[in-house]
Order: sequence, then C-alpha cells, then structure tokens
Amino acid sequence: MLGGIKHWLAQRMRTLGYTIIPNWQLANFSQAEYLVQLFGLLEVDCVLDVGANSGQYHDFLRHHVGYAGTVVSFEPVPTLGQHLQERAQGRRNWLIEPYALGTQRGRALLNVMVSDRFSSFLAPSHTGTDMFLNSNRVEQQVEVEVHTLDEVFPQLQEHIGFQRPYLKLDTQGFDLAVLEGAASSLPEIVALQTEASVTPIYEGAPDFATVIRHLENQGFLLSGIFANNPDHFPRMIEFDCHMINQVHVSVPTGPA
Repeated sequence: MLGGIKHWLAQRMRTLGYTIIPNWQLANFSQAEYLVQLFGLLEVDCVLDVGANSGQYHDFLRHHVGYAGTVVSFEPVPTLGQHLQERAQGRRNWLIEPYALGTQRGRALLNVMVSDRFSSFLAPSHTGTDMFLNSNRVEQQVEVEVHTLDEVFPQLQEHIGFQRPYLKLDTQGFDLAVLEGAASSLPEIVALQTEASVTPIYEGAPDFATVIRHLENQGFLLSGIFANNPDHFPRMIEFDCHMINQVHVSVPTGPA
C-alpha cells in the first residue's frame, strides 16, 4: 500500500516538473542521471567493470541507472571474486573475470587492505591525508593473475557480441596502468570513467591531470566530473572522471 502511494506521488510530481528522491539516493543521483543520458546517447551495450570489489557498480547500474545490458566484472581478490561468482550465478547478463588488468600479462602481488575496497598493487600513502590510516593499511598480500585489456578484449567481444562498450575503472591508483595495457582496445570504447586522484593515498599513483592528458592523447574528451565520496567534504580525495571517445560521438567544436 505504502509503496503504491509513493509510486503514485513520484509520478504525479514528475508530471509537475519535480523529482522526488530519497535522501540515501542524493549522493549518486546526478551521476546516475548523467549515465542514463550518456548510455542512451551512445547506445552502450556492455560495461567493462574493472575493479568490481563486491559488485557495487553493477548494483548502481541496475538500480540507479536502469541499465539492463551485459556487465563484465573484473576482480582479482580471490574471496571477492568467489563472492561475485556466487552473486552472478544464474544471471545471464553478468559475467565475472577473476583476475586483474594491467600493462602486461603475468602474476603480481596485490596488497589486500584492512578495508578491501582499498586493495591495490600500490602501497598505501598517508602523507596527503591521514583520513584512511586504519582502513587503507595492508592486511595481507596475495599473488594474482594479471592480463591486459588488449589481450582479453577480442575474446570477450567474440563471446558477448558487444559493439559499443563502456569502460569503468576503479583500481585504486592503478587505472593508468590498465589504460597503458589497452592501447589497441581504447578506440573501440565509446566512453569511460576513471577514479581520478586529487589527494594521493597510494605511493606512485598518477594524479588526475596525468591520467586526463593520457586519455586526451588517445582521443577522449572530458565529459563529466563527480565527487565520488561526499562524506569527505570539504576535502576532495578522488573524483569519477567521465570521458567520451570523440570517434563515437558527434561533439560540437565551436559556439552555437
């Protein structure tokens, strides 16, 4: 009964030019609305979710963006990969790849942090901020399998049949390494998002300007910026940087 009233009220307010959203959705609302428009414009038919953790981005796409297409989640931490496999069982449009992506194929030691969402190939740094002193701390190291996107992209494309893929990167300071291993694949990516660093929390992690310049050199244009952790206010630690491939979208170059 209550759910029906809420739905009716939301629909009624929308006809009057208003949107009703719960407080818990406020932090993600702007980015979700952006992706709704972007996915529709670019006709995205597959999302490559690199650094999936426990599937938060998959859930965000399904419940907030309304995306129902294929998601391929890459997650090298063994316990998380197993958890994702269990969650994805029986779901036709969710594939799990239990390995990392990087600059070259091989095996490497991954730092699994106290809070696993911080796990990274890079060592934690607390010089910029001590905000994550307890959570971004190495609990154990595990050896994981590493591939390049260029290596696995053709196989995934043949298996899934996608034509207009979207790339999401959240590898805790390692996004540029993933991009460097994707030089041949990037022209096929219609748009992407990367977790860009403002305040470094990993040793040797590139800053946001370095990553943006790299992507601009690959033919991508800046499209959207969203602070990804509003609870860090007023500091900005990282932001989700969205870029579009100008080969796949018509972008005005001058004044209207």
